[in-house]
Amino acid sequence: MKTTRKLRELIAVPGVIQAGGVGDAAQARLVEAVGYPAVYMSGSYVNYTYGVPDGTLTLSEIATRLGEIAQRVSVPVIADADEGFGDVLKIIRTVRDFERAGAAAIHLEDLVVKKHGNPMQLAEMIKHIKIALDARNDPDFVIVARTDAMAPWREGAETNRAACEQEAFERCVAYAEAGADVVMPMYPTMNWIRRFGNQIPKPLMPVCGVNASHRPPPGADPDGDLQASEFGVAELQKHNVKIVIYPTSMLSRAFRFMKTQYEQWLADGVCHATEQDQKDRWEANVLVGVPEKYKTLEKYGE
Repeated sequence: MKTTRKLRELIAVPGVIQAGGVGDAAQARLVEAVGYPAVYMSGSYVNYTYGVPDGTLTLSEIATRLGEIAQRVSVPVIADADEGFGDVLKIIRTVRDFERAGAAAIHLEDLVVKKHGNPMQLAEMIKHIKIALDARNDPDFVIVARTDAMAPWREGAETNRAACEQEAFERCVAYAEAGADVVMPMYPTMNWIRRFGNQIPKPLMPVCGVNASHRPPPGADPDGDLQASEFGVAELQKHNVKIVIYPTSMLSRAFRFMKTQYEQWLADGVCHATEQDQKDRWEANVLVGVPEKYKTLEKYGE
């Protein structure tokens, strides 16, 4: 079964789809191996693996990495496609390149300058959604429309939070009515999810886990003012949440662990190998197919 159809079927049945965030194919295989029904390819994570800031890589570079990931897993891959990498023709190419690379879904955002400024005009984003819908060859290919109207990097997010939250809701409704299969509100509080979630005519895909250092100002409801990401799927699914993605949480934790280890080895002047290290390395080898490699070599007398 094509992964686009798999994702459509997952969306159609009860329950929340959890998608582990990755930046490369080995991570994607691990996400699949531990049981996630979908993989999320984070654009920020992919840029990080190149050693550059989010928004630096080109469409071709991101699509190439997507292909590497999609070829090594059998679960659907949901991919970050930024704002479509440009104008009308670029959006068409983005959809088709990502579809050809093996994505089951992409999300397009309404912030033109990466993580800075104000969202584009509503009519412009609706046009982008319609372009994406027309460009896909596979009708099961899922188009997710993302709004950064209340993201922490949006101008006015802290000083005029209520207006930003209302705008985010209105944009979600408009994007759903324009034909987007799923809508992606960035950084909703639990209050926002409870207030607006079930009023939006398409399912929601909020970011969960660690993505950026942001917590809304405290309000009257200590729970409701928390990010929706701090609540589990059992609560979120009551309010029209269908997919949750964990874009860069593993990057944050892996970075902390690696930094600590590198510092320790440098200070000690030695890296002691342990039995657990050997077990972990073998599990990693199994994950990427080393046993199959040796079977292939043996089959052909190498």
